[in-house]
Amino acid sequence: MNYKKLLAYIILLSLLTVSLFACQNNSSNNSPKPENDEPNQQENTPIVTVTPNYSYATMKEQVNKLDERYDNIDVTSIGKSVNNRKLFLLKLGNGDKKIIVTSGFHGRENITSLLTLKLLEEYAKHFDASQDIGNYDLHKLFNKVTFYFIPMLNPDGINIAIHGLSNQTNKDFYIKANEGNSEFKRWKANSRGVDLNKQFKADWEVVESKEEPHFESYKGPSPESEPESQALAQLTRKNKFAAAVSFHHSGSVIYWYYNQTGNQYDRDYQLAKKLSTKNGYELVDPEESDTRAAGYKDWFIKEFKKPGFTIEIGDGKVEGPLPPTKLIEYFEENREVLLELARNT
Repeated sequence: MNYKKLLAYIILLSLLTVSLFACQNNSSNNSPKPENDEPNQQENTPIVTVTPNYSYATMKEQVNKLDERYDNIDVTSIGKSVNNRKLFLLKLGNGDKKIIVTSGFHGRENITSLLTLKLLEEYAKHFDASQDIGNYDLHKLFNKVTFYFIPMLNPDGINIAIHGLSNQTNKDFYIKANEGNSEFKRWKANSRGVDLNKQFKADWEVVESKEEPHFESYKGPSPESEPESQALAQLTRKNKFAAAVSFHHSGSVIYWYYNQTGNQYDRDYQLAKKLSTKNGYELVDPEESDTRAAGYKDWFIKEFKKPGFTIEIGDGKVEGPLPPTKLIEYFEENREVLLELARNT
């Protein structure tokens, strides 16, 4: 009898233990999970950072990450380079008024590509969070304006400036174009030795130029002979941009003049002064500006009668790449320049 009672007690105890375990397991499944800060930390981690030897591959990776993180960024391309690299276009904003921002024209100026993407990321982050930048209401601004960012127009040239001839087949061509020098950090041209900022129909015929492919200053056999300049020109003709900005280096100056007169001159000069107050860069006087240049800004002003600006970052005249450690400095200087342009265009 005692044995039966003991057995019954053991069975009852076992059933109670199983029941209790089931309740605890169910409670654990239904209870709220502890908060994990990692996703938020990832979202707040900047994508575009100081990057030595900033290359097309790194830029492409950053573009993809920006596209994944921000729904307000639309990523497409305007074509491909000589060496079949995609020329990315990133749009931000919902407005009818369009402003184009282009960088990476020259091989040794890869930091301008880095700067452009850094500005784009800053705007997209604040716009996504409905936050202002300074006294700029981004919600209001980006419902009025759409920015077209082309971060790297010359990926082939940038690849040459960084890696030299390691990925090139016709080495003799490049050595000759580089005046016999095997160091390519000063390279400006695209992979065919053409300066992309001497490729546009703004007095191209009379612009001074090297006679053959060169690391700098060869305007090419004809205007828009290169796929990169052709793609940019076609995009510009297709869209009625209200203004154009190109980032280059160096000098900490703003070029804004290309033979404007009358009301067009007054409008562009006043707008240039507003931009200058934001980044502290000096305006280049008309007397010191080229009146025959064939640059993108020059063609934009001449062809469309709209304001165009070349913003040269970095102090002094530098014949090679600027140090990437200066990125944040250039970013802080120009953080509000494009917003000021959008507000006043």
